[in-house]
Amino acid sequence: MKSQNKTSWTIKQIKNYAIKYASVLDTGDASPLLGLSPRNRHHAMVSLANLAKYEGRYDVWAAIRNRYSLKWTSGNESLQALQRFFNPDTSTSLDGMLQQIRLMIKKTPTLMGKIIKFGVLVGLRSAEIVESVRLINSGVYTLQYYNPEQQVLQHYKFPQFLRTTKKAYLSFVSPEMLENVRTHKSEQVPSYNAIRLTCQRRGITCDMRYCRKIHATYLHQEGIPVEIIDALQGRTPANIFAKWYYRPSLHYRSKVLQALEKLKNQL
Repeated sequence: MKSQNKTSWTIKQIKNYAIKYASVLDTGDASPLLGLSPRNRHHAMVSLANLAKYEGRYDVWAAIRNRYSLKWTSGNESLQALQRFFNPDTSTSLDGMLQQIRLMIKKTPTLMGKIIKFGVLVGLRSAEIVESVRLINSGVYTLQYYNPEQQVLQHYKFPQFLRTTKKAYLSFVSPEMLENVRTHKSEQVPSYNAIRLTCQRRGITCDMRYCRKIHATYLHQEGIPVEIIDALQGRTPANIFAKWYYRPSLHYRSKVLQALEKLKNQL
């Protein structure tokens, strides 16, 4: 899994799911997977597929999948998206998510709060946020990672951001935004798990996944086209990304930075 550029957090998650559901390969009974949510079922299936390959029993896993009609996707993503759109739960609205992020920033130590705030501005995934801050505080910061002329964090230059199914290519960030997470020592940057456990000890829910959702929702609200938001959040093929990066629109870059500055002031 390391050779596939999977993060240590992802590897740990796969290992935990594999341990929990390993009996499925031994007994051929996949009924424990049927009661899981689509998201957790997918995680369990990925873990069992990796375990089966490692043990040379992938044919057994394939037969179990076929017998229980287990699919990699639920096939109702559009319906789920529609349900989320009309979900009256205010906790998942933009204001509700901002309120939770503000609480996390307030209740966690200063550096952790700064990392959470930075995560909202770059729109990365939880573990990627921490990795980005670590790189900013490493020796590659001025050499490879940040392009001050373009005001771009160049995630695409580092394999940990280019995983098989999850990618991050670039983030528009002003120098002022970067200075907020500069500690000058990369070893001082806490892990995502440390942030999660700190939130747990202080009686608050760690919802760092909201960082990415707020980033996309706020930019769209500020008139940034969906295509650019997708590119900034890594939902773009590499060949198209190259076009975005080497010939970026100055108009949209400045517009994104202006929107992020407004968002920063709300945090």
